[in-house]
Parts: sequence; C-alpha cells; structure tokens
Amino acid sequence: MKLVALVLIIASLSACSRGLNRPDAPDDLIERDSMVVVMRELVVLESYLQNRYQHVNNYYKVMTLSGKKCLQKYHFSPERFERSYDYYASRQEEMQRIYTEVMDSLTKEVNELTISHGKQDDTVNVAPL
Repeated sequence: MKLVALVLIIASLSACSRGLNRPDAPDDLIERDSMVVVMRELVVLESYLQNRYQHVNNYYKVMTLSGKKCLQKYHFSPERFERSYDYYASRQEEMQRIYTEVMDSLTKEVNELTISHGKQDDTVNVAPL
C-alpha cells in the first residue's frame, strides 16, 4: 500500500510541472524502457527498506548506497539518472506511463507468485494512475 501511495504522490508532483519550463532532453538521456526497468528496481528496493526500517531517517543512508549500486548495475551514474528523471518528470503524461508500466510489472509479478503458491483467488489488483 505504501508503494501505491508513493507512486501516486510522485505522479501528482510531476503533474504540477505543467506550467514550468521543461528541460531539454540531456545528451545522455536514459532510454524510456531502461528507465522503467531501473525505476521498478528502485521502487522495490525503497519499499523493502521502508518496511524494514520504518522511518526515513533510519533508511536514508542505506537507500542512498543501495540506489547507487542499483544504478551501477545498469552502468548509469546518479547524475545521469537524475538528469533523465528530471526530463521525464517534466513531461506529466510520459512519467505517468512510466509509473503505470512499473506498477503493471509489479502487479503481474505478485499475481504470478500468488498463483504459483496455490492462492489463485488472492490475486492483487492495482488501480491505474
């Protein structure tokens, strides 16, 4: 549930950028498909750490270090990710599509895991953004 709230908050914040100046695409823009994969992993990581540590002050350092390792896995620097994130965040519809793909992917995985454990009637349904 925290994950859904986080996604909704980020989507709402990106909606506020409609009247602001939009940055041009950086020369090293992370492609949309790669952005979905990385953001999915970061959402899972953050959700795990929130459940484990409960308070932002307790997991901030762990999230920062783990996030950097996640980006390294895909050969992205934190600066490149931030530039790309800012670019996509300034385009509300695109950011909503990215988060919808992330949520759809996570929902599909949860449903597959639920079914594989013999609990077919407990599938998860997440409302689209």
